[in-house]
Amino acid sequence: MHGAGPAEQRLGLIIPKVVGEGVARVEDPETRHYEHWMRYFGFPGVRTVEAFSEADGRHSVESVLDTGREDKLVAAARELGEAGCDLIAWPCTCASFIGGLEWSRAQAAAIARAAGRPATSTSLAMLEAVRVLGAETVDVVSAYPAPTTHRFLRFLDDAGVGVAAMVSLDCDDELASSELDIQGEVLRFHRALSARSHPLLIPDTAISSLPVIGEIEASIGRPVVAGNPATLWHSLLLLGHDCRVEDCGVLLGGI
Repeated sequence: MHGAGPAEQRLGLIIPKVVGEGVARVEDPETRHYEHWMRYFGFPGVRTVEAFSEADGRHSVESVLDTGREDKLVAAARELGEAGCDLIAWPCTCASFIGGLEWSRAQAAAIARAAGRPATSTSLAMLEAVRVLGAETVDVVSAYPAPTTHRFLRFLDDAGVGVAAMVSLDCDDELASSELDIQGEVLRFHRALSARSHPLLIPDTAISSLPVIGEIEASIGRPVVAGNPATLWHSLLLLGHDCRVEDCGVLLGGI
């Protein structure tokens, strides 16, 4: 169940596509199924339109900075604006936090200018989710190698969000992230900690978190803010929808 929102809206998605070395694949496949999830949730009046940006899929700081360059995103943003999208989302976590909070905001602003429409990104969506949850402290389960994970911690620190505990799972690229047993990794991490109720963050859209986030929250007894659910939640919120979805975590369930 969900609240009513405007009908026939278009959510534009800038999808990172891995290119080079004979490879051409979408970096985070779950982002291509956002429309399926919105129909599943009961938002049939929202359709997605895709445009692609270039990425190499690796999680090194240098590669991620290159993926997040504004000039790689604005052409896709213009395409989505011309397609009549009402909102543009950049559903990529690491390439939207890697330069820090002001860099992230400037990136979203450049996308919005190019499209002539409002814009958000996964990192900004996750930050807004933390704010709405009223949290000043979080824990982090990061798929990334330590140098990129520490860039995420710096991004949170820029926003005044403290990190009580964290782990880097050292996935070198998006394929390694997608193969994680994220439920098992979160449970191992959580069980090693003292009792706590603040949110746990999973910053990687390559992880297929939408099907399991409700189960993870039920297992650890606290909110989980993951890349894809946060991006969908923030996009629907900005489009004027009131999320009331069962079994998909506290964000999509209505806070």
